[in-house]
Amino acid sequence: MTTSDLLAGVPRDFLAPRQVLVGDGAVAGTGSALAGWSVPTGAVGVIADVTVAENGIAETLLQSLETAGYAPQLFALAAGEPTVTAAQQALDFLRAADTVAVVGIGGGSAMDVAKIAALAAAGDKSIRDLLGINPEAAPGLPLVLVPTTTGTGAEVTRISMLADDRGRKVICSHPLLVPLVTVLDPYLVVGLPPAVTAATGMDAMAHAVEAFLSRNRSPLSAQASLLAIRLLREWLPRAVQNGHDMDARRATLYGAHQAGLALNAGVVLGHSLAYTIANRKHLPHGVTCAIALPYCLAYNAGSELSGATELALTITQGRSEDLDDAAAELRQLAEDLGLPTSLAEIGIGAGEAQGMARECVELYPRPSNPRPFTLDALTDLVTAMATGKLPGAEVTQTVGSNDRGRVSA
Repeated sequence: MTTSDLLAGVPRDFLAPRQVLVGDGAVAGTGSALAGWSVPTGAVGVIADVTVAENGIAETLLQSLETAGYAPQLFALAAGEPTVTAAQQALDFLRAADTVAVVGIGGGSAMDVAKIAALAAAGDKSIRDLLGINPEAAPGLPLVLVPTTTGTGAEVTRISMLADDRGRKVICSHPLLVPLVTVLDPYLVVGLPPAVTAATGMDAMAHAVEAFLSRNRSPLSAQASLLAIRLLREWLPRAVQNGHDMDARRATLYGAHQAGLALNAGVVLGHSLAYTIANRKHLPHGVTCAIALPYCLAYNAGSELSGATELALTITQGRSEDLDDAAAELRQLAEDLGLPTSLAEIGIGAGEAQGMARECVELYPRPSNPRPFTLDALTDLVTAMATGKLPGAEVTQTVGSNDRGRVSA
């Protein structure tokens, strides 16, 4: 991208880990990486999704820590969305073990809990003390994050997203949540089920597209967005079709990582819509993002957005410069991956439109969205989402074949 406003741009932060271990088998270098950053030997808290802990996926990581002289202490996080209570339990575990560092391994749940617990563990604050945007915080324990899915980008973001006692999303956003070390090991994502691959992959696509739309983007985040879209657009269908396609697994892992780097510029309307869906239906975050993303892009298609041509060409793989066409192609991609593309498919009718639009305006406003939120415009948009009738033009060439059938999510 060479648009002049991005090259000139206002000052922005671009956050990234200090070190990224990348490649097949990279997780075996985790212990050496910690030692290389002069982290003293001692107990290391390993916060893992329960499936990761029970299925032995973390064994190479644990062995790596032991070989480097550390004593790993495993905390298995229960399945489901991470909660404030679970994060506090992890924090209490870290403090009781007197840990010198923290490793989070798993999907976004384990990594989000590891991030906020590591930030709190070096001081005397509780998890609730750290909720909010840029809360008062001192540097936490050295943190390593190891994703075992290909979507959340949590291994590089400044965000920890939890659920409160009522199930509503609450956030900690702070630059200190970006880890010291990230490990991208394709071996850890081989064989992920098609439904998980599809949902997390569309989550990553939403991060990349929405970060590009964000008014807080920078030249670096914009480039990360475009690279992520290219990788995911080409390789995600192959990864869903064949979980053991190593090229597809590498590409989707690296694409999700690039989307995570871009995500530090923030997301826009799509995630607001996704949260309103989640408040009504208990679905994976990637599924709600997949439903919302095409409508988010269509809503913003008429706004003044530099780089719109590059974005559309990247999404459509060179077939169209029009964002309406790009929105239609994203919807077709979700359909080809077996994901729902309308609210009706998940049991939400048009009667919910105004309430969902009001939640976007009142609970999840996005000043960074290119087009301002208005209740009337969003009500019309959510009404369209109910029927699956996407505003704008339709591409004449679809993303791919539908002969694979639907993947249950």
